[in-house]
Formats: sequence, C-alpha cells, structure tokens
Amino acid sequence: MRFGVLGPLAVHDDHGTAVPVTSAKQRQLLAVLLTRRNTRVSADTLLEALWDGRPPRSARANLQSYVHRLRRLLGESRIVHHRSGYQLEVRPGEADDEEFQRLAADGRDALAAGDVAQAAELFHNAVALWRGPSAYADVPESGTVDLEAARLGELRLAVVELRFEADLERGRHDLLVAELTSLVAANPLRQRLYRQLMLALHRSGRTADALDVYHRARAALVEELGLEPGPELRELERAILTEDPALAPPPPRDPAGTSPASTRPAELPPADPAFTGRRDEVRRVTAWLTEGGNRPAVVAVSGPGGVGKSALALRAAHVAAAQFPDGQLYVNLRGATPGVRPLRPHDVLVRLLSALGVEERYVPADPSAAATLFRATVAGRRLLIVLDDADSAAQVRPLLPGPDAGPALLVTSRRVLATFAGARQLALGTLPPDEAVDLLAALAGAARVAAEPEVAAEVVALCGLLPLAVRVAGARLLSRPDWTLASLRDRLDDAQHRLDELEHDDLAVRASCDVAYAALPDAPAEVFTGLGLAGFADFTVHTAAALAGRPLASTRRALDQLVEAQLLIAAPGDRFMLHDLVRLYARERAERTLTPSARDDAIRRALHHYLATARHASRMSVAWSDRHAAIGPETTEPGRAAADLPDGPAISAWVRAESDNIAAAAIHAAALDGDGPAILAGLAAAMAHPLRSQDRWADLVAIGQLALATLGDSGQARWRSKIHQSLSDGYFMLNRLAEAHQHGLEAVRAAHEGGDRHSEADARSALGFVLHHLDRTDEAFVQYRRALQLQREIADAKGQAVTLTRLGVSHHLSGRLDEAVACQQRALQLDNSPHLTGIALFRLGDAHLDAGRPERALDCLEPAIEAFQACGSSVDEALARWLHGDILRLLGRDGDARHSWSRSTDLLREMRSLTSDEAGDLLGAPVPRMPAVLRRGRDARHPA
Repeated sequence: MRFGVLGPLAVHDDHGTAVPVTSAKQRQLLAVLLTRRNTRVSADTLLEALWDGRPPRSARANLQSYVHRLRRLLGESRIVHHRSGYQLEVRPGEADDEEFQRLAADGRDALAAGDVAQAAELFHNAVALWRGPSAYADVPESGTVDLEAARLGELRLAVVELRFEADLERGRHDLLVAELTSLVAANPLRQRLYRQLMLALHRSGRTADALDVYHRARAALVEELGLEPGPELRELERAILTEDPALAPPPPRDPAGTSPASTRPAELPPADPAFTGRRDEVRRVTAWLTEGGNRPAVVAVSGPGGVGKSALALRAAHVAAAQFPDGQLYVNLRGATPGVRPLRPHDVLVRLLSALGVEERYVPADPSAAATLFRATVAGRRLLIVLDDADSAAQVRPLLPGPDAGPALLVTSRRVLATFAGARQLALGTLPPDEAVDLLAALAGAARVAAEPEVAAEVVALCGLLPLAVRVAGARLLSRPDWTLASLRDRLDDAQHRLDELEHDDLAVRASCDVAYAALPDAPAEVFTGLGLAGFADFTVHTAAALAGRPLASTRRALDQLVEAQLLIAAPGDRFMLHDLVRLYARERAERTLTPSARDDAIRRALHHYLATARHASRMSVAWSDRHAAIGPETTEPGRAAADLPDGPAISAWVRAESDNIAAAAIHAAALDGDGPAILAGLAAAMAHPLRSQDRWADLVAIGQLALATLGDSGQARWRSKIHQSLSDGYFMLNRLAEAHQHGLEAVRAAHEGGDRHSEADARSALGFVLHHLDRTDEAFVQYRRALQLQREIADAKGQAVTLTRLGVSHHLSGRLDEAVACQQRALQLDNSPHLTGIALFRLGDAHLDAGRPERALDCLEPAIEAFQACGSSVDEALARWLHGDILRLLGRDGDARHSWSRSTDLLREMRSLTSDEAGDLLGAPVPRMPAVLRRGRDARHPA
C-alpha cells in the first residue's frame, strides 16, 4: 500500500488502485494517524484533533465508527487498537514523505562529496514527488496536521534551494532564472533565494537585473522586518559591483556536454518542392519575421483546411532561416490532424526545451513554471519557432516568447488567433486561377497541362482553387499517366461524387472537412448541416435560421462559430459564403444525418422565408402588388420568416444579393411534395416587381415558366393569370413581343375564366401596352377601354392609374402629346404611391420633353428620381437619371448632366447590367449615348 501526503491525501492499494477516502472526518483521522505513524495515538488526542478541542457528546462513538470504516478501506491489520488509542502501521517505503526525505538526505551527502550532478538529480527526484503546493492539501484544518504540513513545506523549499546550488555549480544558471524569479515572488523574505537569483542573473549576463533584485530584496526586508540584508547578500552585491572573478560561471558539467547556449536546433521540415505562387504572402511573412524591433516577432497565418498554410509557413521559414543563427524549432501541434488529439502546451514546452538542451527532468511539472522557463531560455536569442496547425489561442499562449527581442514565432491555425496583441495576422484564401494551374503543372507535369490549358483551368475551378484539392488532382493525374486532363475533369464534374474523386493516398478534402466538423459544438454543427440542403453559394443569417429552424440570435452565434472554424467565410453585407467543396461536404452531412422528412421541412422553412420576404419587398416597392402578394400559401410565422427591408435601398440590395438564391429556391419548390407548387406560384408572383426593379427580366421569365410548368392546369386561374402577366412583361422587355402577346392573351383568358375582374382588368391593361408595340394600335385602345371600364366598375383607383399611365404612353407614341400629358396627370390624381408616382412623373416629363418643354420635363424628372429611390426601383431610377442628364445637357448644364449620367451608370453596374469597362467607354464619349439596356425601356416608354 502507498500513502501520499505530498499534496492531496491519497491512498493506493498494492495493485496501484486508488482507495477512496471520501469523508472529510475520515481523511482528517487518517492524516493525524499518518503524522504519528507506527506510534500509539491516544483517543483523547484524536478527539482533540478531530473536533478542535470541542468534541460533541457522541464524539467517542463517532471516532470508533470512523476507525471502523478506515479499517474496512485499509485492511483490519493496518490500524491496531490499543486500550487507550490507535496505531497506524506504515511499512518502510510506503509513504511518499519518507521517500522525499530519504532522497533529500542522499542529495546532501552527494553535494558534500562534490558530486553536484548526482546531488541535483536526487534533489530533483525528491521535489518531483510533490503533487501539489502543500502537504495534506485537502485535509480539514487540524493543529497536528498543519504543523507537519508546514514542516514538510519548509523542507521542500530547502531542498529546492539545494537543487539550485547544485545547478549553479553545474553552470546551468541560465535555466534557473525563470523558476527562481517565481519562487522569490512567492517567498519575498527568503534571502537565500535572492542570492541564488542574483548569481544566476549575473552569470547569464544580466548584471543590471541582478543588482535590481538586490535593491528589491533590501526594500522588502526593511519594510517587512526592519532589517538590512544579511552579510551573504551584501557581500554578493559588492562582488557583482567590483566584477569579482570568483563569480564567473563554472564550465558545464553535463555528461552530454550540452547547454542551452551551445545547442543550435535545426528542426524545419523540408519545404514543399511543388510550392508555387503566394509570392506576396511569402514576402510579407518573411519581412514580418525579420523586421526586428524591441519585441519578439509573432506572425499568425490562418485559413480554412487545405488552403496551404503549412506549405506557406515552411517556405517563409526557410527563406528567413539565415536571419536566425541560434536555430530553428518546429512542432506540429496537431490541431487538425484526423484521429489525433491536439498536443498539450506542457508537452510542447518539454519538446521545445529539450531541443534547446534542457533535459526533461528539469522542466517543471507545473505548466506555468514550464512556460516561464521556456521564456527565460529563449530570451534574447535569435531563434525562429514554427508552431504548425494550432488548435486554439489557449494552446499557443503558453508557448509565446517573453517581451525581450530576439526570437520570432510563426504560427499556423485554422482559427484566427486574434487575441495575441501585436501579432501580425495573415488570412490565407484560395489560390488565384493562374497559380492554381501552376500548382497542378508542378504536380502532374507541365507538358500535360500545357497540352490542355483550358481543361486545366476547368479542373482547378472544380477544385475550388483550394490547394489541397489541386494537389489531390495532380497526384491522381501523376498516378494515372493514361488519363487526359479531360478525363479527370469529367469525373470532377459530377458534383455528387466530387469529394470521392478528391482523395488519393493520405490526401483527402473530405478528411480535412471532417476534422473541422468534428470539433463543432452541437448548435453550429446543426446549422452547418442545414446549409448543405439548399446549395446556396452565399446567404444571410435569416436564411440560415430558416433552414436550421432556430432563432436568429442563436443562429448568428452559430454562424460566427462556423466562421471561426473556417467552415464559413464572412462576406460583405452581413452575408456568409460556403466554399464550393465545403458546400458539397455540407450536403453530404445533411443527406447522411437528416431524415427525408427533416430535409423537406428545412427546405420548406427556407422557401417560406423567401416567400415572406419577397411579399414584403413587393408590398414595399409597388403599391399595386397586393394581389400579386396574395398568390400562394400563407407564410409560416411571417414576422420571423421575412428579412427586414426597411426602405428602397434595402430592397434593391436584397434583390441583387438574393437573385441567384431565389432562382435556386424556385427549383427546390418545384421539386417539393405537397405545397411546393403553391409556394413556387407565390414566389413567381411576389418576385415579379422586385426582379423587374433590378433589370432581372431573364430571372423573372425563368421562374414564371417553371411555376406554370409545375402548376399545370390544376392551379388556380387567378394564380395562372398573374404569372402569365408577369411573363408577358418579361418577354416584352426582352424584346420577344410575340411571346409577350401570347402570355398576355393567356393572362386575360385565365382571369376571365376564373371570374377575377381585378386580374382581368390588370391583364387587359398590360395586353394593350404590348399590342401597341406590335403596331396593333386600335386593338390596344380597345383593351385599355375595357380595362378602365372594369376598374371603374369595381372602384379600383390604383388599377385605373396604372392603365392611364400606359394609355398615356400610347398617346405619346401616336403623337398625341396633350392627351399623353392629361393621362399622366389624371394618374397622379388617382394614386400617390411612390412607384406609381415615379412612373407617371417620368412619362409626364418625357411627354413635356418631346413637346419642347425641357424645363417642365426637368421639374417632373427630379421628383420621379426621388420616388424611384424611395421604393428601390433601381432600373427606373437609372433610366430617369439618364434622361435627366440628357435634359440638363439641352439646357447647357453639361457638368450636372455628366454627374447624372455617371450616377445612372453606377446603378447599372450595381445591378450587373453594365460592366465597369462599358461604363467607362460610355462616359468617355464627348456626348454619352444612352446605354442599350436603358434604350429598350425608353423606346418602350417604360412599361409598368
């Protein structure tokens, strides 16, 4: 049996199994008996110790019970009962304090005999027996036990001082500074420790620090005790001041003949010969590592798995190595190694110190003390330390050098180690396309890539420009000389199995993602899995919350955690992105972990989010869209489902950012059983005006066609009418007038068959506009009259206003400018909603312009622009601003005209209707001509 008192009280049986002594009174009884082991202890002494001199009436009975329980734990023969007391039998070598004292005595003998190496080892082994800062650490207060604990604590400190003496004799002063500094702080009145610290500092070349220690010692002794330092301390100060040669360090006596000062580690692994590109990043990291200054350089390289952080760090480290003559250290911290736990900081410290010549047995078991020793060891030395694949800031923080200049630290991590003050940060992304092709060529062979350059570009694109994926592709090509690049391209083109193709030997994109995913807490893991269902390239927190079925606040926290784990990319506009390959991995997780019904529910929630937001955007942007927004099912929890779009600019930004996702959502709705077709119909109707406002006519047509095909003849007539009308508007703006006419007729027919007079009037009004542009003017006016008659009968003032604006355009195109003006003015009287006001004012201004009244036209265009801004109709605003510029030029205000044209092209670029180069060419002309994308709207006189 083993008894441990050097720390918390511990008992182990002969097999090493812990014997639980859980009761506080039992531990106290055992501790008292251990302090008087192999000696009879009277019952009265035990009662005094256990109850601090105030035993209750039941104390003797309780004592007997405690002894009985201890006997059952330790064995009947361990506690001998005498008539008046008890005796604990402890055999030689069974108690750790006896072993400690034996080793300490042997160490003193070795030191007296001049064998300082043996003495140091014995003292070290003695101190290593301690499992905590004090003996009997978890035993309740007891006078007898406290005295023994104090005695052992004092003996421990004396043994530590003796070990310091032995190590100073061995010339290991530079290793002692950190530990001595810590002990002096904990024991500010112990003069021997001050003396040893002063000597260690002086011998390490830090004489000024040694003298500062003397002054601090004197101040503490005078303030606390009213005493001056003793003669040994005063004599040491004098010897340091006079540079007494007797203080010179002895030569090292280590059997291996090494010391930290003489060790020059060179641990950098070879740089990757296939490393290509990243020239700016390598140059930047190298400059940061070698820039000097009065503090150690700390550089942190972060990025998602497989992005090439380690390869970059090693390339930069090799470039900078010559600037670090004291050596280079390297440790893989295994933060993202599949199936392996990250290294503990203390284990890393042992490894680093060992590489610097510090034997493991001299590294303190306490992590803080070990970190202090490491900082003291590397202080002032030109060392390059590379810590690869860190798990977290907590893992790296104990490994940071101290404040002294000299060492440089280069860390790689998937997470951004943002809490390191003063550290240089480099966030690494995917490769540029040309560098990705260069990497593929370096691995697969330049000749093969040169033979199929376009296919090579496709291969690296399918790899998402991720270096790990490109490396796998290159390795597969190298292993299969019979393949062409097109063969691999075709395999990678199958998104369902792309991750399977991106595996070769020990390289795999999926395994890299597995490590990041496995480390996620439950909430971000659930959100990540949900993101895999929709296939969106980027998204908002609202979309993620809908897919996950979680509140916004907790979803945002989960997304932040996913960004920190480098599984998500934070994008401008409070959006988030998934790398293409990570998105495929998320889809795999969703298919593997979610049931079909759970997947459908998640998609349905996302669709309701888009439907609710589209309806909100439609109602906010145009006054006559209520009937469009009523098509389709009721949205679930509309307040929670819809994104917040407070004004026109917010609506514009939402449509631009979400147009691709809305197209994807439409495809999901078409495939969703149950209410999928109804959701799609609602989405097609609600998105008609928002898409139109951003010049997304092709998207409007695609969603409308998909909705009609999904609904078939079974859909409600009113729904089909509105979708046909939207398609007619879209085809009209795409200059496909025959198809616009056909869908216009279908819209009228469906509304009439369904008995929906509102929809029929809207459809006839829109059909008249198309007919006029087909030069079927008489038929157009017939449709306008029927529309107005219906709208008057059902008291639809807004509908009348819309029809009048269209009728006014037809009068305008027919040369009847007075009638055109009258129609637009009457429309303004009937409705004052922002979008209709903008449409009517624009058309009114256009009529005044053609009538030779540019000043009156200008008065109409300026409020029209404000109205379009308010409702987020960017395409209308762009057209109005261009025409506004044309009018200003006619009035001789060329500078103002150019400003208005420039703002128009800005809007077109934001809508992706015009490239920057095209905008530059337009504005560079002496008299800019209206862009083609706007001329169609102007020539058609702006369909509503």
